[in-house]
Amino acid sequence: MMKRGLALSALLGVSLVVSGAALADATLTVDDYPVTLAWSGFVRADYGNGSRYSVADGEDRLGFTKSLLLLSATTQDIQAILDFGGTGLSQAFGGSDIGIKDAFIVIGAGSDSKFFVSAGAQPLLFGLRPNGYPSDSSLQANIDYGADGAFAVSQQAGPSVIGVYKFTPDISVRFGVFDLAESNTGNATQATSGSKIGDNNFILLRGDKIAGTGLFGTLGFERIYVGLPGGPLGTQGGGPVAGAQVDDSKNIYSAGIGFKQGIVDASIEYIHLDKAIVNTQSSERYLRAHVAVNPAPQWTVYADYSNANQLSATDYRIGASWQFRKHLALTAEYSKDTFDSSNSVYNGENLLESGINPATGTLNPYGTTPPSNVESVDLRLTFTF
Repeated sequence: MMKRGLALSALLGVSLVVSGAALADATLTVDDYPVTLAWSGFVRADYGNGSRYSVADGEDRLGFTKSLLLLSATTQDIQAILDFGGTGLSQAFGGSDIGIKDAFIVIGAGSDSKFFVSAGAQPLLFGLRPNGYPSDSSLQANIDYGADGAFAVSQQAGPSVIGVYKFTPDISVRFGVFDLAESNTGNATQATSGSKIGDNNFILLRGDKIAGTGLFGTLGFERIYVGLPGGPLGTQGGGPVAGAQVDDSKNIYSAGIGFKQGIVDASIEYIHLDKAIVNTQSSERYLRAHVAVNPAPQWTVYADYSNANQLSATDYRIGASWQFRKHLALTAEYSKDTFDSSNSVYNGENLLESGINPATGTLNPYGTTPPSNVESVDLRLTFTF
């Protein structure tokens, strides 16, 4: 579960669409139609210390990892969402990035209809615990959010058209199409087809309170375009695929199950990615497990485990969040990323010394030497409004 004080994102904007629970600031009348304006967001202050951060930066960082101001305008059953976000850190691990992160229109917002559609730049919200912008449910991202160079399945966002149909209040299907820029083909001059809107699509079945219990789960399928040699897949997924010998769409499968009742929120998710998407010898498999417990009012203790089989990375996150003021929370987390040098991504059996992938004859983005294990302790103060 997304914890207040840990994460608030464009997902908030989508939830406003579904529930109509926007924080109204003002209601105007435009051409005889009332328009309700609302705003919300958060500001963070972050500090981290450990080998995760470079020696040149003193193995620490200070600043804000993400902050967000979300604006919405609603008239009849139409809602527009616009959010501004940014990052500002003391060192190269993150840097500064401020601008418009999402901008989209929703038709059917706040109505009694079982169906609504959104269009624009927005989070895809694919998978069991998707969050869009800005972050994961832990302070350090997990594998499915792009940690250690993995493909950020749970954090995909971009220009898209998405529909949601609710069979019941707790059972829904989310589906849509999206597009990638010309540069995402890797080598646009050699592309025979390139990335078309029909080449990138997904469908996700979600169930909450299944059979009247605390069970929830998802089943998802996605097709995403993978380009020719010479370039990355791009910001839609966030994973490196330099050297992929493809000019076609490839598949992603996702299945997850969880239980949320009382003070416990636990889940596990399996994600399967075609090898061309991540440029590995075999198809990649991500495993993500999460558990959170509320042992006392205003307290949340959580743990995350994530693993990428081909990337040979395993991540651990353990933390606690204290909502010590109505709008102010403090979170502390210990995290560790480990890498197994015996995996085929790095060993000499499947890679030449030059780093060339013998199966494709192109440069392998992972190289022949696994990264060093890293760890850190991170603190975050979050003000939500």
